[in-house]
Amino acid sequence: MDDHLLILDVGSSALKAVMFDRSGAVVAAGSAAIATRGAGRSVEQDVGDWWQAARSALDALPARETIGAVALTGSMQNLIALAEDGTPAGPAILYSDRRLDADEVAALGAKLPADYAARTGNKLDPAHTILKLLRLDRYLPGSAGSERLLFGAKDAVIQRMTGRFVVDPTTATTTGLFNIRDGGWDADLVAASGVAAERLPDILPANAVAGELGAAAAAELGLRAGIPVYNGAGDGAAATWGAFADRPASAYVYLGTTGWVAATMALREANPPRDIYTLADPIHADRAILISPFLNAGSALEWLSGVTALPVETLLEQAETEHSAPLFLPYLAGERAPFDDQAVRGAFLGLDRNHRPGALCRSVLEGIAFAVRHNLEMAGLPPSPLTVIGGGAKSPLLRQMLADSLSRAVSWPPASREVPALGVYRMVAPELGFAPVEQHLEAETITPHHAERAERRYRAYLDAAEFARGLSQALS
Repeated sequence: MDDHLLILDVGSSALKAVMFDRSGAVVAAGSAAIATRGAGRSVEQDVGDWWQAARSALDALPARETIGAVALTGSMQNLIALAEDGTPAGPAILYSDRRLDADEVAALGAKLPADYAARTGNKLDPAHTILKLLRLDRYLPGSAGSERLLFGAKDAVIQRMTGRFVVDPTTATTTGLFNIRDGGWDADLVAASGVAAERLPDILPANAVAGELGAAAAAELGLRAGIPVYNGAGDGAAATWGAFADRPASAYVYLGTTGWVAATMALREANPPRDIYTLADPIHADRAILISPFLNAGSALEWLSGVTALPVETLLEQAETEHSAPLFLPYLAGERAPFDDQAVRGAFLGLDRNHRPGALCRSVLEGIAFAVRHNLEMAGLPPSPLTVIGGGAKSPLLRQMLADSLSRAVSWPPASREVPALGVYRMVAPELGFAPVEQHLEAETITPHHAERAERRYRAYLDAAEFARGLSQALS
């Protein structure tokens, strides 16, 4: 009866439901879109939409009566306010919301303890949730000041399932309230935020049971009441474990609409704060996940599709037959890493009147590959064979360009979109007696073919990036 584990992945654009059997094999999957709204620099979602997406995604799964446990992952660094009964007190403010300008961020940062970075393991970032907490009057106008606060999309779904308010250590790290060395909420930072400690969720490891699935929630989802709901972890941790980069000195790259490069290190060796994110491991208190996030990956292809009025698939097909292409800087929405510059913008360099959409697409793919290398180098992540995951890596040409630009082998699991769900499976499988999964059995290995040419162009890319950053100041 308890032959399957259900993983819900509450992403920023869709919710995925993935069923695993006791061997760790995926037996069924479903998904449902999630809408994002906002004007100007605000980015919001409706908390209720996450629950409706879960219901829709589960409709595609057979034999739901055989599901014996649920675990979750999802986007992190959000601000979610719920009444004690779980009723949303307003929209969910996403990690990508940027309605606080640089001057406001600086002024709010001055109110925090001088050793903020040492406590949290991270230098203050405009996306840190503590800044939104300092301006709750803007984000939650009319708030009673008593709502419970959550920070991960999965956590709101868990609350609906179990009635409990929880968070995992990885997601907690992104708030600016978590002491990375002590492994709990930092009393001084909580006090500085102006939020009462009792409004914060309980911090549980990813493999802990948050609670049992309530009868009402079970009826809506078509599941058995009373099955355990595991806390799981934020998407950064789930992807890390799904890419088998949870072991020290292993690295991977995620390519979706945005992207990141990441690796796991012993916390004492990571020695935060660094210039990139340091996140607590979801289970092991003596480990840390280092993440260098960049803003422009699949979004650059979507942009090119829009301006050329050609589907992405057509552009990728045309790119395969092109051999001459301009150099592309992918900073269409500024950049977050390997440098933080909201003003820098992208460019094509070396354009020729004979260049067609396929050539531009080839340039965009190369620019994404160079952004990955730039982040790996600046972050100082281990030079291990690299696993690439995410829907943005579906292009064989892009995977080859990654191997060429990095001058090392690249591994690509065909089911890369389900890697975060696999990561959560690996976290909770030992608790359920399910079989361990230790590698991607069908992963493809791509070796470099044109590393020397890629090296020349990468050096030109670095020079062009530096020029673009100076130019942005002149044009602002």
